[in-house]
Amino acid sequence: MNSSPQDPGPPSAAGCAGASRGWDLLYGFILTLGFPVFLYRRYVLKKDVEGRAEKRGYVRERAPHPRRIWIHAVSVGETVATKVLVERLRKEIPDAEIVFSTTTQTGQEVARKLYGEANVFYYPRDLSGAVKRSFDRVKHALIVLLELEVWPNFTAEALARGVPVVVVNGRITERSAGRYARVKSLLGPSFRRVRRWLMQTEEYAQRIKGLGVEPARVEIAGNIKYDDVETATLAPEERAAARAMLGLPEDAAVLIGGSTHPSEEETLLDAYKTLRERLSNLRLVLVPRHPHRLDEVQKAIAARGFPVVRRSVIKERGSAAFDVLPADDRTRAVILVDTMGELKKMYKAADAAFVGGSLIPHGGQNPMEPAGFGIPTLYGPHMHNFSEAVEILREANGGVTIENAAALAPALEKLLADPTASTAMGARAREALLKRQGATARCVRYIKSLL
Repeated sequence: MNSSPQDPGPPSAAGCAGASRGWDLLYGFILTLGFPVFLYRRYVLKKDVEGRAEKRGYVRERAPHPRRIWIHAVSVGETVATKVLVERLRKEIPDAEIVFSTTTQTGQEVARKLYGEANVFYYPRDLSGAVKRSFDRVKHALIVLLELEVWPNFTAEALARGVPVVVVNGRITERSAGRYARVKSLLGPSFRRVRRWLMQTEEYAQRIKGLGVEPARVEIAGNIKYDDVETATLAPEERAAARAMLGLPEDAAVLIGGSTHPSEEETLLDAYKTLRERLSNLRLVLVPRHPHRLDEVQKAIAARGFPVVRRSVIKERGSAAFDVLPADDRTRAVILVDTMGELKKMYKAADAAFVGGSLIPHGGQNPMEPAGFGIPTLYGPHMHNFSEAVEILREANGGVTIENAAALAPALEKLLADPTASTAMGARAREALLKRQGATARCVRYIKSLL
């Protein structure tokens, strides 16, 4: 990461009178043109129904607080990404009070679980009255926006009131940059009112500078999502504990299929059947992404002639859960995970991991969870939801992309037959992710300097 540029101080507030009715008129014109769409979203799709008062600025009124930080994330992905940021802020600035807003209902649900209902509210619509009311009631000292959520009235009101706005985990796609460039004279002032742009990459930093932001206000801080990846070297006792929670012995070769989707369990079971002819100590653990599919997956396991032991039974009885099976079946049994929230811990037991949602056009699940532990990780070609992480693993030769279902068994056999090579692959993956950590610390350091 580049060194922090010298802070040029707050943007000039000359001529900025705060949120403007001029923008209200423009928004009203746009709403008139799109009124049928608005009606369809409201009354057919039932969108934008919850939180109507808060979106008009009628949020809970708070007493003044000199270190109140207002963090805003649009939806679920951005909200989840704030978890490590908030944890670090609370550690570094224990007397700060953090409140949180989102735009979407799903984002609200996640934020309330993470931060408590009393600390969460809906982001105001960018109408002058709504923005002014929300500022009057929240009484914040600092605003942190995730990625790229910069609205004209909101930033104008913040600048007029002397409230710094910081963009964290900043990103702007080539397409978005092109669209903003076409209306640069209209939206450029909104970007220039931000005190600091803490961008994920050099590419994103150049794009935001191209929209008229002073270079001194742009810093490449990295992506905070990598700070949520566990990259500690696994201690032998951690690995043993993870295997114990699955009722598996130390000498087993463990393959975990994580967050699998329809058809992927069958692919893993076929590979398991093939590989067990040469690797008799191989054990398979299946973790379907959606719990409602458990019975369906159990039938698929039975159809291929394998016994099933559910994780809930192992949780209750330990390794004795296998004792109900005939002796010859105990080492063939497929473990079906029917409990929630345990996959990350289970990856610690693996000798290899397959990341689901990737052999079908779903977009893939998170490959960083097993890779961060140094577990050799495989995934299919459909990983567009985690394309950046896959590219990092590819560059480090720290992961394996399989092109289709038929390629899974050969790729697994290659990994499992050469423990030295697979261990080296896992180590490269872990190191590549470790190098990208530290963004949260850089962001919090800057935020702390403003308080």
